[in-house]
Amino acid sequence: MGWTIQEALAWLDGHDNFETKGAFVKEPSLEPVAKVIEALGISSSEFRTIHVTGTNGKGSVSRICTELLVRMGQKVGTFLSPHLDRVNERILIGGIPVPDELLASELLLIAGVEEKLGSALSWFEVLTATAISLFYAEGVEAAVVEVGIGGTWDSTNVVDADVAVVTSIGHDHLELLGPGLEGVADNKAGIIKPGTMAVLGAIPDDLMTYFDRRPNRGVLRLGRDISVSEQTLGVGGWRFDLRTPRTIYQELFVALHGRHQVDNAAVAIAAVEELVGSSLDYDAVGEALGSASVPARVEVVYRSPLVVVDGAHNAEAAEALARTFAEEFSGIEPVYGVVAMLAGKDANAVLRAMKSRLAGVFVATVSEQRVMPLAVLAAAALEEGFSVVEASSVEEGVSEAMQLAGQDGAVVVFGSFRTAGRARRFLLS
Repeated sequence: MGWTIQEALAWLDGHDNFETKGAFVKEPSLEPVAKVIEALGISSSEFRTIHVTGTNGKGSVSRICTELLVRMGQKVGTFLSPHLDRVNERILIGGIPVPDELLASELLLIAGVEEKLGSALSWFEVLTATAISLFYAEGVEAAVVEVGIGGTWDSTNVVDADVAVVTSIGHDHLELLGPGLEGVADNKAGIIKPGTMAVLGAIPDDLMTYFDRRPNRGVLRLGRDISVSEQTLGVGGWRFDLRTPRTIYQELFVALHGRHQVDNAAVAIAAVEELVGSSLDYDAVGEALGSASVPARVEVVYRSPLVVVDGAHNAEAAEALARTFAEEFSGIEPVYGVVAMLAGKDANAVLRAMKSRLAGVFVATVSEQRVMPLAVLAAAALEEGFSVVEASSVEEGVSEAMQLAGQDGAVVVFGSFRTAGRARRFLLS
């Protein structure tokens, strides 16, 4: 007898979860997932893989890669994190979240293997194994796999990728991947293996040694081998020209907010080119970029007042969010922020990056074990010179901020993907 989705998720939630605890219960290792995959008789070489890591941008690149491959007629499996509403959002077939019945049956299969092996997996390891097993069972031709944290010891690194993408190196998870950006770069470079083509975003020159020294079949770098030009702001997105080692694309349009999405699109196109070994059909690229959807990345979810939700939880992401508001939403005043963050994040750095755009902030909490206490977040906001209002929940903060902004103003929700998810559900319900 099979499981219901409620039974399956209850079993899944019985596993240790870094995302809720903020700490690893055991030393990170690839062995647990590798053993499950071996027991199932699956090899990741059954399908071609793009493996994506990076401090910021990896979710956008993963979704754009998926859209490109789907538009090319490929059967695509995608593994993403985190989810905003339902766990199903993490595993896509053909760009669509797997249905409850399929997810429940696959989790039941993994439960049986875990019991047989007698080794406890973590929550993320279960989902990694589930995704790979589903890709195999569904006969996908190509997989896009987003790293959870880092690269070298992330459970997704059981795949031997045809193309490894590193979007950016920034100041997040330094306590796990550092010390310093050198440690972050070295860890993320761990997804590059012999036979892998590496496609890199705007990596600083002083960190390139960590990528160049990895055994690989080539390294392509944004700004060197991949170049963007003629960037102009359009309605709901950006126009640009792109040169890759394989071809030149002119007058592309990516229907996403934020100049940084042009770089993400460029990296994604180059990665898919290297996966298929050729330039891409121009019309397919245009259709993919025009229909790309990346929830909680400068996502407009309400119009009057304007409400934008973004998962920005580190300084670099907050800087990109502030820059996007300055470029694309200039003249909209006043703008109020609603922020809730997880413990361990640098609230001062995130708030400081947003300071120039906000008239004030509503601070709140999310109902998670890792939540940053309201008093701590409020103190950080005060330190950065904000006018601060404490809200009992994200939903209350959004509601009050919307009233204060009025029809001509704006509200921006940020601080974590859980914060963005709470706001989205509230506003779209």
